Amino acid sequence: MKRRDFLKHSLAGTVLTVAGLPGRNDCFAASDRQKIFAASRLESPSTGHFARMFPQLAENESALDLRLEEGLIKLGQNMKDDPNSRPDQKHPPPMAGYTYLGQFINHDLTLDLTPLDQAQPNVTLMSNFRTPFLDLDHVYGGGPNISPFLYDRQSKRGEEKFLIGDTAPSNAGGRNFPSTQDDLPRNSQGIALIGDPRQDENLIIAQLHVAFLKLHNRVLESLKRGEIKNGSTTLFEQARRLVAWHYQWVVRHDFLREILDPKIFEQTFTDECYARKEEGDFQIPVEYSLAAGRFGHSMVRDEYFINDIHPEASLKEDVSRLTGLRGGACPRLPADWVISWERFFFVGSGSGLVRRSRAIDTRLAQGLHEPDQPGSPPLPVKTLLRGKRVGLPSGQDVAHACGLEPLHPEQIAEGPDKEILVNSGYDAKTPLWYYILKEAELTTRGAHLGVLGSKLVADVIMAAIVRDPDSYHSIDRSWIPTLHGPENPELFGMANLLRFANAT
Repeated sequence: MKRRDFLKHSLAGTVLTVAGLPGRNDCFAASDRQKIFAASRLESPSTGHFARMFPQLAENESALDLRLEEGLIKLGQNMKDDPNSRPDQKHPPPMAGYTYLGQFINHDLTLDLTPLDQAQPNVTLMSNFRTPFLDLDHVYGGGPNISPFLYDRQSKRGEEKFLIGDTAPSNAGGRNFPSTQDDLPRNSQGIALIGDPRQDENLIIAQLHVAFLKLHNRVLESLKRGEIKNGSTTLFEQARRLVAWHYQWVVRHDFLREILDPKIFEQTFTDECYARKEEGDFQIPVEYSLAAGRFGHSMVRDEYFINDIHPEASLKEDVSRLTGLRGGACPRLPADWVISWERFFFVGSGSGLVRRSRAIDTRLAQGLHEPDQPGSPPLPVKTLLRGKRVGLPSGQDVAHACGLEPLHPEQIAEGPDKEILVNSGYDAKTPLWYYILKEAELTTRGAHLGVLGSKLVADVIMAAIVRDPDSYHSIDRSWIPTLHGPENPELFGMANLLRFANAT
């Protein structure tokens, strides 16, 4: 799907089209295709939709098979984590920050507003209100001309910087915390001024969004001072491209290395694999949006070390509450809740500071079982029901289609969900999302995804980079990160991005 054919509506009420970056000169060189694209990106937009990886495997059973749905409801309700469980020290899961970097990536690729009771197998009728690319459209919106509420109106035209909100002065732990520029920009009622309101659904994702706002502003200032080589387009467009390309690099080389099976990681990103992804249309498949891409739900913890004042912040009472929508950041985030990123990534000097995520398995944090709205099913139940109603294939069928030996029913049923799985027949025909979590649990001790989960995630992320006409892969395959980071630029990762964004 080309961006000029895409129309998305931000939930703030603004109609957004995706602004491309037609930079040229040196690392900003653009082909004629990009120039044509840039000139016509506002033509005849239409909403994107979802697709299937395995259309031949789509389930055709009644979407409202109550017997099967009863089994899914019981299964989802039973997927509760033991609050006393701890990650396997010999097989540690990724650092806690990768949970929310994964959420940030998914928010960039998908936004499905289909109500659960309207989910159905014809996925082409399901609108995706995000572009299927890693282009940060949930951060930049439609750019300064179409989404001006995101930008500082005091910026010169062509040098637009993001608005960043001030925190509210606060007192905690016997200390006074002054106001700092570390919050999302908010209106008088605390509602965040952002391109996608999901970016304020918990404290950690909101703080990660702030980091990207800071990153753009710092890159733009570096361009103005000549610290980064200039191109011939506006400074805003140059900054946007640099931010997007470094982000794509981090996803490809850092995030995926952490969460994929090592062999799949090495096998996937080859010239042959890239070539297979360069033809045909691309939409985000539901096997990813409703199953494989949701592995991060199991990585969420019930408590987090936010900073030295809040070393045991509760997912339910603190992390999920400290947003504008839930009133904890209304009208502004209290200054004592600004995140310390060295607790989430190797940003600081000591690796011992970093906390790990939960293991990738079939247990979910207790806080994720709390309904987000009165009368709404808990998250795992909604995930399983939506997958069933959309007709996702079973994990076993997808494994066969990928040439893999599927897990045996006895393996699937191993653990506290055995009775539910066996009685419902889901030990032999397992919901894809549950199967992917179980595969990681059994084959990697939850340290990373198993082979099938890795294949599905890698395939979509690779396509999102390859099929994007403005990605670094499409414009300059020899490009490597240029922002200040490790001595070897190819090792640039999320920690380097955060250090650069937060440098003063």
